[in-house]
Amino acid sequence: MIMKVFQNKKNYFVIKHDSYDLFSFKNIKENSEDLTKIEQENLENYPTISYLLQDIYSCFYKIKPKFSKKIDSVVEINKALIEEMIKTKEYKQLHQLTKLDEFSSAIATLKFAQKFLKQLTEEQKEEIKNMYLLQNEINNLQSEIDSLKDLLKKIPKGKNIKQRKQIGKKIKENLAKLKKLEGQIKKIDFKKGDLRRIARKFCDSARKDLEETQDLLDWGIDPGHLQKLPVEEKIRIANLIQNNSKLKKIAQIAGRFQRLAIYKQETKVKHGLDEIVNITIGNDLSKILPSELLLLSNFKTKPIFYKKFLEGQLLQYRFEGIEKRAKGPVVCCVDNSGSMTEYFGSITREIWSKSFMLGLLTIAKKQGRNFAIIYFGSKNELQQFSFENKNYPDPKKLIEILSFFFDGGTDFETPLNCAISYIEKQPNFKDADIIFITDGECQVSSEFLENFKKKKKNLNFKVYSILIGYAKNTLEDFSDEVFILEDLFNENEIIDRIYQI
Repeated sequence: MIMKVFQNKKNYFVIKHDSYDLFSFKNIKENSEDLTKIEQENLENYPTISYLLQDIYSCFYKIKPKFSKKIDSVVEINKALIEEMIKTKEYKQLHQLTKLDEFSSAIATLKFAQKFLKQLTEEQKEEIKNMYLLQNEINNLQSEIDSLKDLLKKIPKGKNIKQRKQIGKKIKENLAKLKKLEGQIKKIDFKKGDLRRIARKFCDSARKDLEETQDLLDWGIDPGHLQKLPVEEKIRIANLIQNNSKLKKIAQIAGRFQRLAIYKQETKVKHGLDEIVNITIGNDLSKILPSELLLLSNFKTKPIFYKKFLEGQLLQYRFEGIEKRAKGPVVCCVDNSGSMTEYFGSITREIWSKSFMLGLLTIAKKQGRNFAIIYFGSKNELQQFSFENKNYPDPKKLIEILSFFFDGGTDFETPLNCAISYIEKQPNFKDADIIFITDGECQVSSEFLENFKKKKKNLNFKVYSILIGYAKNTLEDFSDEVFILEDLFNENEIIDRIYQI
């Protein structure tokens, strides 16, 4: 049977909290399957786990966490762990990444708690459970003793002698029990040196996990894009990525391509502050709407303002800006045939191709270019995604796109005809260029090639092919340039060239 943890007992918290701290972490926990699972699975053997999780979160989130002056002795183990944790340099390094960042603090709490609880032996768990039970007995006995003493004081001396003797006897019996219980609890010894070593080790591990998670979420189309989402939504997206090995690997590789793409395509934007053109969301205090600032005028709504500020969700004015003129649209054809599941080095060709595509999508978003993705496999196997008028995919859509895969045969003619159809028939893709990503295992007919070249000349588009590993003979027949990537970790010149297209 899972023990009941007494909620909202202030003296069960080792770290001082305000109402926003409690509201924030409660909201995060309710939207994190992993944090909820940790709490539920450990209540039996670690009855104060809920309070420990809140305290760890606050240690990471607050700029300068402060200890509560008075805590219940049932959380002494929590206090000892946290005291030793904040002394370590590893905590200080991790804290630099988490302070005032709800998402990072939540991830750090999750990673630290997972490792700490996994480290505990069955014997230690039993000791924690016994300490909790013994301390509760001590607390109950002490309350009973205090009540009996108060009752004794109310009985006048020299009167009700029998009752006074009975009360006095009960007090002595309880004091004897109390002494015995205190002796038992002293035998439970959690050495602070051991706790410090655990804290040091797991803070360092949590920092590395957090850095990886932040990299995973800074992927795809634009660093910081997810910062505009509520923290609970970011946690759900992080869980989706972390629990899918393919998505996780794509995100890791895409981070490198994304940084290269942004470096090559960085556009300076000068904003004129003389004309309001729209309302948007963000956390620029100089542009915040007066209605949002009113939230600060009431102590009940202040936490709402702070939460919206941290998540970049405050309503603010958008001013007219001057941007460099964008280049033309991009139609990106990505091979989804079975051969793309083969390994290219230590990673499959599918992961390389989709990671590289995300770098191109980053460029498109940065420059405000329309972008289409055409997944292809066997003849007539097509899956299309089109992003026009700066309507780029949100994280959920991006995960859907990256999860799709045909795993069939290979046909180049179908996707190339589809790409021509975009350029020829859709106004938003006029003057587009085609990026063709494949491992190169296919042939095209002479009839198709002749017609394709005519279309190419009439529509005045170019084809840039990205070849992952195989011969380029077929690609040269219809491409303006073919880039052969033999080692994607060391092909900087080729990658630089492609990302300047």
